Amino acid sequence: MSLRKRRVQLLRLAFVPVIFIAIFVRPSWSTDSTVAFVIELFGYLFLLGGLTIRIWCTFYIGNRKSKEIIAQGPYSICRNPLYIGTLLLAIGLGLCFENLLIFLLVPMIIIPVHIIATRMEETHLESKFGEQYRAYKQKVPRLWPRFSNYSSPDVIEINVHSIRRIALDTTGILLLPKIENGSVNSVL
Repeated sequence: MSLRKRRVQLLRLAFVPVIFIAIFVRPSWSTDSTVAFVIELFGYLFLLGGLTIRIWCTFYIGNRKSKEIIAQGPYSICRNPLYIGTLLLAIGLGLCFENLLIFLLVPMIIIPVHIIATRMEETHLESKFGEQYRAYKQKVPRLWPRFSNYSSPDVIEINVHSIRRIALDTTGILLLPKIENGSVNSVL
């Protein structure tokens, strides 16, 4: 089984308890309140920020992950920008569900899973690319962005299949809070 498939399975498995809890919990505060509106607004802002980062990453890495070292665009400022995007998504979902337990639970699940996934990925890339990856690791931080490193060509080749997949993922993620609230019909 490929590293990517193991990582995706690990993430999906980690979200099973969150989905289970989301089905049975209700908002922690009145859904008609200003507090609920502001929290949900911030949730959607985090969702959009996370999705924007993930889409930006997909432009650069789409269908090339583990085939070559990508060191341009978001990958020039940190080695794991997809994980930053996912963390923002997790925080956004936690806020959109308007439930304190879910808001706390999601990062408690996402952060350890990403630490494990990052270590697995780094071990794989170092064994596959050797010195080239070690040099990249020396220059580019793991998670905390170093914006002074930013570099990008004027033109990049984009994998249409990867963009289609991220577009479907994006739609599902943005609808998830509405489905949970039972208000999917008002969105459609």
